[in-house]
Amino acid sequence: MSAPHVVVVGAGVAGTAAAWVLARGGARVSVIHDRAGSSALASGAVDAGVAGANEPDADARAFTDALGLWKLGKTTLATREGVVREAFGADRALLDLEPLAGKHIAVADVPRDDWDAPLLVPALSASPWAERSGTRFSLVAVSALRRGHERRITSHDFARLHDDPERLDALAKLLEEAGRGHDAWLTGPWLGTVTDTASRLRRATSRPVGETTSFVGGAAGARFENARDALFAARSIETVRGRVGAIAARGESWVVRFDASGDRRERDEIEAAAVVMATGGVAAGGIAFVWDPEHGARGFRLPFDAPVGLALDGEPGDGGGSLYGASLELGGLGVLERVGIDANVSGTARCAGETLKGLYVAGDAVAARPRTALEAIESGIRAGRGALPKG
Repeated sequence: MSAPHVVVVGAGVAGTAAAWVLARGGARVSVIHDRAGSSALASGAVDAGVAGANEPDADARAFTDALGLWKLGKTTLATREGVVREAFGADRALLDLEPLAGKHIAVADVPRDDWDAPLLVPALSASPWAERSGTRFSLVAVSALRRGHERRITSHDFARLHDDPERLDALAKLLEEAGRGHDAWLTGPWLGTVTDTASRLRRATSRPVGETTSFVGGAAGARFENARDALFAARSIETVRGRVGAIAARGESWVVRFDASGDRRERDEIEAAAVVMATGGVAAGGIAFVWDPEHGARGFRLPFDAPVGLALDGEPGDGGGSLYGASLELGGLGVLERVGIDANVSGTARCAGETLKGLYVAGDAVAARPRTALEAIESGIRAGRGALPKG
């Protein structure tokens, strides 16, 4: 009997987790994705999203181990804006402040246009966490720029420079020389765009080194994409670049058709036993807010055709809120995070209350679920489990 073929639409955290559990379960997996989603824009913090959330199960921990990007567990992080915050886990390149409570941390003063260490130090020093723990932050100059344009390039591009072993070794020497008298280094989000750059830097220095959280579209997002691609290659997961135009049933199977307006490709559609939609929410473009100025109608819709229902606060998500459709005035901007595809607790998609066998939803595409990394992992795993053949 041949392995079942399952298509995952979307290659963010949820889609990656679904593809991983499917491949591990023996399925043949194709992942379709197009532009970068919210996972590629992430800060590097892993949040649970629900107060008192349970510990992740064995599959969630096995997935994060396979991805090799995040460390789960209570973590205290510094943001680039000078806020000290807790998280459920983090990108391994970020500096965990928790083990450094009461220590003396050097903050790298690198003259980049997007990094203001002289303002960051007093902000971190005045944080409730620093005052409570007696942790000190000090400004320490680091001559990490080699050319004038490095002051202005994006943090992603500056981080990528340090993937080069020679450049990374030079940074390690700078930190080692300038960091005497300090217990750790806090840098901007510049420690590489692959997962092992920060760990190589730490091995070359005598004290902990790590980043603040990343900017939108910065190094943390790039590290996720690189770790994802490596995981797909290791698990023989096919990736197909393209934009989906429609998802439709065909007998006992499902067909994913590509958008005819996109780039030319070798095939127009992929048929599979099941489909996992991990297409993202409003922020990623997986759900569109539409407004018809001629008729004054407002509402939400998917950017492709699919036989699913949208939901908002337990009601159909393509209307509600006012006589003219979804109302941001009445519902607030939080509406944009609560709207999504209607699904049951196992991730099976629904339409008008009826479940759709073989069609699953994960991540930010699911209605009324937290938009966090840990929720994306767990919902992706649930959807992947559901899409595996039973028995």
